[in-house]
Amino acid sequence: MSDLSAYIWIAGGVFVGVVYPVLLGIVRKQFPTTTAGGMPAWMKRYGILFVFCLITALIVLAIYKNGNPGVQLDWVKAFLLGFGWESIVEKSLKPPAPGGGARPPTGS
Repeated sequence: MSDLSAYIWIAGGVFVGVVYPVLLGIVRKQFPTTTAGGMPAWMKRYGILFVFCLITALIVLAIYKNGNPGVQLDWVKAFLLGFGWESIVEKSLKPPAPGGGARPPTGS
C-alpha cells in the first residue's frame, strides 16, 4: 500500500473514531434543521473535526513510518491506527472531569 493510501485509511479510522460516538447519540438533537439561510452551525463544527482528522492522520502516518521504514501498510492496519490514535489524542487533550482524580483515603 502506498503512503497516500495508508494516509487515507488512517484518516478514515480517525474519522470513524470521531463520528461513531456522535452517531450513537440522538441524531436529530445533534443536527437540528435550520430555518434561516446559511451554513448550519454543526457543519462548521464537523468541518473543523474533519481538518483535525486529516492532520492527526498525517501525524500517525509519520510516526508509523519513522518506526517502520520500508514496511508496506495494509488498509486494515492503517484504519486501526487511525481509530486507535484518535482515541489517544482525544483523551490526552480532554481536561479531567471535575471531582476526578484520586479519592481521599477513608478512615476506619
